[in-house]
Amino acid sequence: MSIDQETIIKNTKRYFETANKFGFMTEELMSFLGESFIKAPASSMTDFHNAFEGGLIDHSIRVAKYAVLINKSLPAEEQVNEASLIKVCFLHQIGKAFLYTPCTSEWHRKNQGKMFEFNETLVSMRVGERSVYYATNNGVKLTEEEFSAILFFDKTDDKMSEYHNSMLGELLKMGSTLAIKNEQKSGK
Repeated sequence: MSIDQETIIKNTKRYFETANKFGFMTEELMSFLGESFIKAPASSMTDFHNAFEGGLIDHSIRVAKYAVLINKSLPAEEQVNEASLIKVCFLHQIGKAFLYTPCTSEWHRKNQGKMFEFNETLVSMRVGERSVYYATNNGVKLTEEEFSAILFFDKTDDKMSEYHNSMLGELLKMGSTLAIKNEQKSGK
């Protein structure tokens, strides 16, 4: 599955307009991420989700949509700041911008659905760690809660993050889970 160039352009425009509206996209980060981010897939295999060019931005927008909907359904006193929620949803996987390279093996693409391989030149980090690294090294200010939400969204083996996560972090995880389920169901 894939999305067409028109959708990639539309999603990219929406992503950066929203990021600018909420004031967390710096020129430095935009320049750093560049075209690699715009073209980045959300995963490497078709069995996962959004393993196609433009898949990462498409996924990030969907995560934010679900997280915001869940947040709005909560009692007012339990809701988190929407700007902060959108910020973590849009930044939580920017660490994938340079993570994948196209799989050149036609056999692997056809028989295993392996569309991308891991970029072996990168230092080993979890996506959340790399995302926080990219954001903070490129002028993005994060609150302690935002930092924690992004850092721990993909740490399933860390009991501290599992039992002591903030509402912001939980909303990010729920939005991500629902986005992935939707993408798998729709074949993206």
